[in-house]
Amino acid sequence: MYMSSEEEIKNEIFEKIDEKADVKVEIPEEAPESAPEPESEKKINETKPKKERKKRDLTEEQKEKLRAHFAVGKATSLAKRHKKAQLKKIDKEEKCKADDEKIYKALKEKLKPDELKSENETLKKQLEELKLQLSSNRERKETVKKKVKTAATVDSDDEVSAPPPKKVHAPPAPPKKKELTAKQKMKMLRGL
Repeated sequence: MYMSSEEEIKNEIFEKIDEKADVKVEIPEEAPESAPEPESEKKINETKPKKERKKRDLTEEQKEKLRAHFAVGKATSLAKRHKKAQLKKIDKEEKCKADDEKIYKALKEKLKPDELKSENETLKKQLEELKLQLSSNRERKETVKKKVKTAATVDSDDEVSAPPPKKVHAPPAPPKKKELTAKQKMKMLRGL
């Protein structure tokens, strides 16, 4: 039958004491929670004393050989542990980099509207500057034209005139939609 680990430990301790003292000590057993043990197992446990292993007597050569094997094993074990530790460290760094990149992308997406706002502001400033340049260019052309006209009137012999101004055509307006008749309106409403 199955014995709890505590009971096994108690039995082992008392058996060792019994072997040394050659005196049997009876241990009062606690009431078992499960079915009682068969008598055959009790007898087997009591009759079989544990055999203690005798230590081998080793010569100095054998001891030195064992020490050398132990040192080699210790060195290889240490090297393997260092290698595993380095691999774990590399994996951890890669994971941290991946996490950092994920955080960076999330922040970038979060700040994207602000970025667009700042870009819109810069574009508006550029547009205003271009408008100012365009208006200043028009003013220059007008002053040049006036100078040319005054010079042309003064020098009627020289026919220096500026090319005629180009007309800017506005794109044609989109055609007006015809109003629907009552019959067409009723057709459209039927589909709803």
